[in-house]
Amino acid sequence: MKLFILNNVLSDYTSGMAVIAAESKEQCREFFIKEFSEYHADDFDKYAEFIVIEDVKHPAGVVAYEYGGG
Repeated sequence: MKLFILNNVLSDYTSGMAVIAAESKEQCREFFIKEFSEYHADDFDKYAEFIVIEDVKHPAGVVAYEYGGG
C-alpha cells in the first residue's frame, strides 16, 4: 500500500490537501473522485502535487483531507 499526499486540491481561494492510501495512482484517483465528486476531478488531474510514501500499513481509502479556504 502507498500513501499519497496530494497538495493543491480541494481549492477555495487557497489550496487544500488530501491523504489517500491506495495501491496505485489510478486507485488513488478513484477514491478521490468517489469522496469528492467529479467536481474536483480537475484538481486531481491538472493541479495536484503528489508526495508518495511506499509500504504503509493502512487500509485503502481516504485517510484525511482539508479544504482550502478564504
